[in-house]
Amino acid sequence: MQGQASLTWVARPGAVVRASLAQAHVAAMVLAVPLAVALGEGAWAVAAALGGSLVLPIVAAGLAGRYPPGRDLRQIEAVAVIVLLFVGVSVLAVPGFMALGLSPVDALFESVSAITSTGLTVAEGTMGWPLAGHALRGWMQWAGGFAIAVAGVALILGPGSARGAASALGRAGLPERDLLSSTRAQARRLLVAYSALTVLAAAAFVPLFPTWWEGVAVALAAVSTGGFTPRPDSLESYSRAAQAATMVACLATTFSLMAYVRVRRDGPRAAFVESNAARVVVLCLAVSVTAAGLRLVSGGSPSHALDALLNTLSGVTTAGFSVAPIGLHTPVMALILGAMVVGGGAGSTTGGIKQERAATLAAMVRVALTRLRSPPRAVTPLKTHGARMRPGQVTALGAVLFLYAASTMVVWILLLLGGVAPMPALFDTVSALSTVGLSMGAAGPDLAWPLKLVLAAAMLLGRLEFLALVAVLSPGTWAPLHR
Repeated sequence: MQGQASLTWVARPGAVVRASLAQAHVAAMVLAVPLAVALGEGAWAVAAALGGSLVLPIVAAGLAGRYPPGRDLRQIEAVAVIVLLFVGVSVLAVPGFMALGLSPVDALFESVSAITSTGLTVAEGTMGWPLAGHALRGWMQWAGGFAIAVAGVALILGPGSARGAASALGRAGLPERDLLSSTRAQARRLLVAYSALTVLAAAAFVPLFPTWWEGVAVALAAVSTGGFTPRPDSLESYSRAAQAATMVACLATTFSLMAYVRVRRDGPRAAFVESNAARVVVLCLAVSVTAAGLRLVSGGSPSHALDALLNTLSGVTTAGFSVAPIGLHTPVMALILGAMVVGGGAGSTTGGIKQERAATLAAMVRVALTRLRSPPRAVTPLKTHGARMRPGQVTALGAVLFLYAASTMVVWILLLLGGVAPMPALFDTVSALSTVGLSMGAAGPDLAWPLKLVLAAAMLLGRLEFLALVAVLSPGTWAPLHR
């Protein structure tokens, strides 16, 4: 028994390579759509750059038939493939961003921000980009928001194995994936729902935005809770109707996408009440209304209160859009900062530690207080939403929270050493780690290039739920530490 307790699997490089080849078509699709747009509008420099990058995933996809993945893919190997997809797509898209005039470091930053659906940017003059540039950012965010981030586990693995990989990612993917059918079938259904939401958002946005392509670009970013917009002031120069519609679209993907899949079987009311949809929406709106109230109490006008409400809603949904500058050293700023840490619900496109984890922490406090008042032998289990927490879930929660806190401290200190003011540095650090995209000015074109790489690493850490990237970079993953 002792030997079994200490047994750990190591990742087999060959198995990881074969599984990665089988997913090369995913990377190809991320590049193919903006390439088609570039060819259609005659943006030849962007088309040439993306076409060159597309060669590698096409060749890899061709080799997938010759070197098929094994059926015994281990949990850690699945996690490694997910990490490779994110990092690989980020690198492959760099030439496309360089063709838009960005330096290599800025292009990598923009690429990572896009595929992690964050929305932090160091690009300037984006309104002068060809349509292909906006298609590249928007499509990468859309893909990163769902096809890779949410459905990545399901696409890589078959039924059963995917569940274990999801646990390794802190159960932030599809916690209800076993309710309807196999993992792969669910991924397809979720993709249909996600695509339908995108089409509806685009149809609603086109008449609200100055140009049709701005409406489509913002729709891709909103549904993925990404945050990129064609304009440098985010949503500030758009109409109130456009701003409000964008936040509604963000809110629609802040909870588990399984709710939409379950509507047909269980009906709208049961689907949204029995999933995390109702809880997430109520909390997001409550926090946002609180921000509006704080702004009014501090002497702001109704217009300023609406700005605070929309900015806070953008923060708690981790969308990253802004409708007005966020004031420094204000109660609303502090509330947005906390909202970004928590983020949306599990199974959504959002970042942050997730509201389910925050609820578990609150339950821990309640249980601790109860045990102080209980007899020594009283049974006081830890429960959240009526379900008893397993030791493995508590361990994963503690690991993710520790890594989030440690990463925040490290990134913040590095930004401070680079001369960034304390509060903007902390705000943008949390924004990167929670894949939000709101900024108080720390992340920008003038930031030193080493610090841009630090924030890019923070975005990858946050999107991959910390544990995945740390596990893949750990030497013990590839070679046993004890023999």
